[in-house]
Amino acid sequence: MPDSAKGQILVIAPAADLRNSLRFALEAEGYRVTTRENVSGGLPPRPSYDCIVLDHHAADADREAARRLAVSFQPTVLLANHAGHPLSSLMFRTVLKPMLGPALANAVRDALITRANPT
Repeated sequence: MPDSAKGQILVIAPAADLRNSLRFALEAEGYRVTTRENVSGGLPPRPSYDCIVLDHHAADADREAARRLAVSFQPTVLLANHAGHPLSSLMFRTVLKPMLGPALANAVRDALITRANPT
C-alpha cells in the first residue's frame, strides 16, 4: 500500500496503457495516483494534488487548457518526445519519452521537494 504522506499525483494522458504504466510506476514509488484522460473539463482543485504529470498528447489535444493548467498549477511535469515542446518553458520539468524510468520518479520527487521548500 503506497504511503499517502509521500504525495498525491494527478496523471493526465489520453492513452490508457500509458496512464496505467505511469500509475504503476508512481505507486511503486509510494505515491497515491489519480488519472485523467485529458486536460479539458476544468482545472483540478489545488489542494487535491501535490504534482501533475501531463503527457504531451493530452497537452497538444487542448493546448490552451494545458497552458492554463501549467500557469495555474505548479509543479507540473511534462512528458514529451523532445525538450523543445512549446509548453516546456511553463513546466517544472520536461521528461523525455520513451525513457521515463528513474527520470520520471526523480522529476516528481524534485517537484515535491521544491513545492515543500519554495525559495
